[in-house]
Amino acid sequence: MRIPLPIATKTAGATAHPYPFQIASQTLEFLQASLFYASFVDVATGEFVRLPDGMGKLEKQFTEKLYSKETYDQAWGFLAKYRPVFERVPFQSVLISLNSHWDWYLRKLVDFIRFARANIGTPPLSNDDARRLERSGSLPLIEQIEVVELSAGIQFNLINEQRAELKEMALVRNLGLHNRWEVDARYLANTPRQGLQVGELRLIDVDELYQWHRLLMTLVNESASKVAVAFVAAPNYS
Repeated sequence: MRIPLPIATKTAGATAHPYPFQIASQTLEFLQASLFYASFVDVATGEFVRLPDGMGKLEKQFTEKLYSKETYDQAWGFLAKYRPVFERVPFQSVLISLNSHWDWYLRKLVDFIRFARANIGTPPLSNDDARRLERSGSLPLIEQIEVVELSAGIQFNLINEQRAELKEMALVRNLGLHNRWEVDARYLANTPRQGLQVGELRLIDVDELYQWHRLLMTLVNESASKVAVAFVAAPNYS
């Protein structure tokens, strides 16, 4: 299965290249859908279990698949034991999904920038900056933003506080992927958040998640627009 990009063509007299808008449009749709899906599932689940015998119906389906009431009860016990982690799963899942879509978008955008630079005769980057651009996918998120700005000769309208929040989002995502949401020394060395200690859970609240979502939407929109204008002279790209 492939997911095609939205169709866009470059017309005579265009002031921007269509490709950045194509990948941005699809990324924005995924960012919106990720947040909505988690909210929908959370609400739908809550409504279902409130139905008459809703829990009974769920238990019947699970025990039929698990072949054991004992396994079902044991799993419920684990959920109860680690409730602080699992009750935030919808938020955690959305955070990881948001970052995944950013990673996809960044890779596509950087590939386009490298193609455009090679085809319109822009002054070469320094060896260090060229290597940073090539390996941008493995850089911290704020460095990714900086290398896009540098390589495209643009500047995003992100104030320091917004950049700090995007950095925090990426730090928390890394805790979730690599340390089951437990604070570690690397996180503490890089976060401005206060009052956390190694080993404590870094929980996400809904307001924080919505803020990160809005910032990513803004970043994708602005980066696509400015890169598209900067490289309007680049040949067709797909």
